[in-house]
Amino acid sequence: MKPVEENWIKIKESVINDYNISSIAVKTWIDPMEYGSETEDTVTIKLPSDKAKILDLITDKYKDIFIIAISETLGNDNVYEVNFIVEESKPQEKVSIPTNNQENESSNPSLIKKYTFDNFVAGNNEFAVSCCLAVAETAGTDKNLYNPLYIYGGSGLGKTHLMHAIGNYINEHNPSLKILYVTSENFTNDVVNSLRSDKKYNTDSMSVLKDKYRNVDVLLIDDIQFVIGKEATQVEFFNTFNALYENGKSIIISSDKHPKYMEFLDERYLTRFQMGLQVDVQPPNYETRKAILLQLNQKHGNKINDEILTYITDNISSNIRELEGAYNKLIALSRISSDEIDMEMAKNSLKDIINPNKTKVINSDIIIEEVSKHYNVSVSDILSNKRNKDIATARQVAMYLCLKLTEDNKNNIGIKMKKDHSTVIHNINKVAESIENDPTFEKNIDSLIKIITSL
Repeated sequence: MKPVEENWIKIKESVINDYNISSIAVKTWIDPMEYGSETEDTVTIKLPSDKAKILDLITDKYKDIFIIAISETLGNDNVYEVNFIVEESKPQEKVSIPTNNQENESSNPSLIKKYTFDNFVAGNNEFAVSCCLAVAETAGTDKNLYNPLYIYGGSGLGKTHLMHAIGNYINEHNPSLKILYVTSENFTNDVVNSLRSDKKYNTDSMSVLKDKYRNVDVLLIDDIQFVIGKEATQVEFFNTFNALYENGKSIIISSDKHPKYMEFLDERYLTRFQMGLQVDVQPPNYETRKAILLQLNQKHGNKINDEILTYITDNISSNIRELEGAYNKLIALSRISSDEIDMEMAKNSLKDIINPNKTKVINSDIIIEEVSKHYNVSVSDILSNKRNKDIATARQVAMYLCLKLTEDNKNNIGIKMKKDHSTVIHNINKVAESIENDPTFEKNIDSLIKIITSL
């Protein structure tokens, strides 16, 4: 066994202990690192395939730290070069369940303390969580990664949780920074009230508003889509964005869709939203849904048995809010019932939320709608003649799934999709070929099928 390989565990412990790395950073960055190989002067550290997109970030953040830790642990004068590489994809591992439920002692009134990285079950959203953590770790520094960070996804998937987690992490690890979290509704109300006050009472409320939003180090604005179309609010946001960005301040934005698919979005806003990084929060897969319920159950003393948790997991797949709502309803029932909650009681209590015996009618409209969400393109674009790669892929997948999941024939699919028969055949064959040759694409299609068939 070579010296670095023999001391690999000690080296990782040295990195964690000597550089005061937080528990969530250890879990996200350090724990997944594995010893790769070594020569006389170079050590290779392996990262899992899901870290491929942030390989440069990890290298920049941890290369020098590992060089020093290796040298100090081995206790010799030989200094190793360190390289990080991404290993081949492995079968998906079981989702880990965070056990640290301690809330941040945040003194920032705009942040919800219970929303932290530690109690966010990443599951199939590990990339989004990694990017959010990277932003939280570098806020207020000259590196200030991914500015702005634009988080998008459907309702109830955890965008707000991640935004507060960023704020709470910064508040805990860099309390000197001034953080402001605000919803787009509150931002709009502030702008409107300031304009009215200036006009009615001849005050200088707009100056106060500018001080509030522009004299911060980190600005988090939730649901930015509700600002679009409100001219005065848009202008103020545009000017605030520019002022913060030019001064190197961190900006984190959330929305229900990718900026390029937001209707009525002016080009100047689109350009700014795309200056940094856009990350999507996906609907939770089966493993993630079960892990979320297990975490909730652990918090409440494991009052609900596993059979019932599996029942909820099987029947609620659209978003986390519905999942938690079903669980909380059972907890409320357990508090007023002297009997232990059994399956019959659970089914009866949740019958307004879950109806597993309903006839599932899957049609082309449902498929196109779900495909549009999955690929973050609009339904109108799927039905259009646009040839953008994302739109074309979504269109092909929609045709393939219509044939697979409905009784529509290719002629009917062509009519629905406004395409001729030969185009439908070509697109369906292309998807079938991609499924056969690309395991990642096949997994993506399987995930879509599970979502659609579980509606």
